[in-house]
Amino acid sequence: SEEALVKKQKFTFIDLFAGIGGFHQAMHKLGGECRGFSEIDPYCIETYKQNFTSTKFLGDINNIDAEKLPDFDVVCGGFPCQPFSKAGKRLGFEDEDRGQLFYRITDILKKKPTVKFIILENVRNLADHSENWNTITKELKELGFIITQNPIILSPSDFGIPQNRERVYILGIKKEHANAKISKRDSITEEDL
Repeated sequence: SEEALVKKQKFTFIDLFAGIGGFHQAMHKLGGECRGFSEIDPYCIETYKQNFTSTKFLGDINNIDAEKLPDFDVVCGGFPCQPFSKAGKRLGFEDEDRGQLFYRITDILKKKPTVKFIILENVRNLADHSENWNTITKELKELGFIITQNPIILSPSDFGIPQNRERVYILGIKKEHANAKISKRDSITEEDL
């Protein structure tokens, strides 16, 4: 079975820009306990609460006081993709509303030094523009994370699901939690994964 292939280890996470809980479902299957979720869409919030009844709702990410959050090991988040999408205006970080929401994640990371891992997701187009990718990786490296050297592009079709919806995944590990081979660098290569 799929669950038998994964050795479960207990860990904690928060789910930012949570939608209806895709990250939550995956992290729970791996042994994760969600310490809270943030979302602004009322229909997504209602669905999330029905799917994960005991998970604390943290509200809008713009109103979260990171110092009041419990400690957690992993930050998951699919920050808004409209500023980076081919379907949008592609303003990236110049979009004063949604383009700046990535920095709410870094604000939380600054106040939560216990975080060991980050898993972020966005549209593929984010990685196609080096200035966006470089901004994100620079910010995360400055916070002590080792980041994937190259963008990880995946689609549901890569896993046998008949949908072509490419997304970029940004993975990071805090330097002090990486093995000695990796901790001397600021990037993770495919061989490391």
